[in-house]
Amino acid sequence: PLSCRHLSSSNVRRRRSVHFIPADNDKFLSKSLTLGADTIVLDLEDSVKNKQLGREKLRAFLDMAHSLPGRNNTEVLVRINPLSSSVEDWREDLVAG
Repeated sequence: PLSCRHLSSSNVRRRRSVHFIPADNDKFLSKSLTLGADTIVLDLEDSVKNKQLGREKLRAFLDMAHSLPGRNNTEVLVRINPLSSSVEDWREDLVAG
């Protein structure tokens, strides 16, 4: 069984709310840090129709996100394509995010 005895409350991040945001959606990206979520996951995988556009928008968002209101209170993660995918999209995802 998994034991959490070695974790203290000071090194555990509680996530009450996690929002997945398609990286190619400007409207959702612009609102993402204002939602009050503990974590936002910028998605480059299934929810993104145009992968290249999603990577470009993600890069631009990450470049400016550090100065946006709400950034200090919200953890920002990036969901990439699986490493096992036949197309090596995940390599480009890593460069973008």
